[in-house]
Amino acid sequence: MQICVISGSPKGEQSVTLQYVRFLEHAFPEHTFAVVHAGREIRAIEQREEVWNGLLATIKESDGVLWATPVYCLLVPAQLKRFIELISARDATEAFSGKYTACLTTSIHYFDHTAHAYLHGVCDDLGMRYVGFYSAHMQDLEKESSQEQLIRFFSDFLEAITEQRPIQREFPLLPAISSHYIPKSPAAAADTHGKRVVILHDAEPGSDLAAMVGELAACYAGPVQVAHIRGAAMKGACMGCCRCAFDNICIYDDGFRAFWEKYVVPADILVMAGTIRDRFFSAAWKQFLDRSFFGGHVPAFKGKQIAYLAEGPLGHLANLREVLTGLVMTEEANLAGIVTNEPGDSDEIDAALSALAERTVRLSDRGYIAPVTFPAVGGHKILRDELWGGMRATFKADDRYYRQHGLYDFPTRDYLRRIGVRTTSLIMSIPSIRREVVKNMPAYMIQPLQKSIETSTVLAKRKAER
Repeated sequence: MQICVISGSPKGEQSVTLQYVRFLEHAFPEHTFAVVHAGREIRAIEQREEVWNGLLATIKESDGVLWATPVYCLLVPAQLKRFIELISARDATEAFSGKYTACLTTSIHYFDHTAHAYLHGVCDDLGMRYVGFYSAHMQDLEKESSQEQLIRFFSDFLEAITEQRPIQREFPLLPAISSHYIPKSPAAAADTHGKRVVILHDAEPGSDLAAMVGELAACYAGPVQVAHIRGAAMKGACMGCCRCAFDNICIYDDGFRAFWEKYVVPADILVMAGTIRDRFFSAAWKQFLDRSFFGGHVPAFKGKQIAYLAEGPLGHLANLREVLTGLVMTEEANLAGIVTNEPGDSDEIDAALSALAERTVRLSDRGYIAPVTFPAVGGHKILRDELWGGMRATFKADDRYYRQHGLYDFPTRDYLRRIGVRTTSLIMSIPSIRREVVKNMPAYMIQPLQKSIETSTVLAKRKAER
């Protein structure tokens, strides 16, 4: 059986993910593995017809397709995203249709689920038969137990091909948004109160997104900076080399960092506007987000109000919404809102844009940052543990930031609390006391909170005095 491996890593043969593929190649010598370096060769794929045609021929000749990629910034690398865009742009879905497929990723399990959901949706859109995925930690291949599980995963994939196993589509087709947004001048503009408002976009002239960007800018009474992300003059996408880990300096000598420091760093209110292509924003936006990794794991949007404008069927893309929300939460910022052109009613879109402008200023004035939920809490703990557990030897800048801001917040370091928990545990081993505590558990749970309620009058008084 011939398996085509679509490698999304820009590092080619030096990709961590590809080592898992090479392991499978040795474990299954009776099968042929043809690796297509979509990530490394993306420019040749874009520019040279013979490379593109050869790639499609390899896919057509295969019995199954294995997508093998690292996870970059909550999704696949920008290079692989661009490759996926080319499939539709060049009407090449026929080469993929009907093929059995599976996905293999490596990461530190930081939002790997959103990367897999994205690839699954893409495979469904291409008419492929998606068997499943294997999400590995970067060092899992060193463990015999993980090796065994990887073999079982791939064996199931091969069996699905042999058996011609029926596979149901999980992600429905995306509807086309056919409406054309025609904005009107806003009735009243929101006073920015000196807040710095920045709108970054990748809009094409005459598009709904371009109209939404222009209308939102007009909704602010103060100065607004509007910039197309092509102004960053990026020479390429993130290479995953991690050379920036020591001092936050990227290997590229281009305009990206100057663009970032001009627009993103000083912004109090940052709006990111993108057109949905397949199941995410454009590859250009993905490249922009990937390149922001030069700052490591230090929250780049901390304290900012973030908003999105989306052209396309966002309401049918829960995974994209999760990525956009997760990106804001994990960066310690606040998601002020998202406006799309989906309604098709220009008056409704106008009203939503006006409300968004007013809300971003109001929340910025108040310094409001919404409490984080599970993805951000879990994400912090993953990064904290990975940095402390070994990454800090390389990611020096991250380590300094985590130390300075108390982000190595392991509960085992709170010795007074540990003593208290141990003491309480010993006391609770006394049957009579345990019965009393269990009987009155609700009262014990709210007791410390009732003291906080008493301070509400003080806070209300402070608010009235402002």
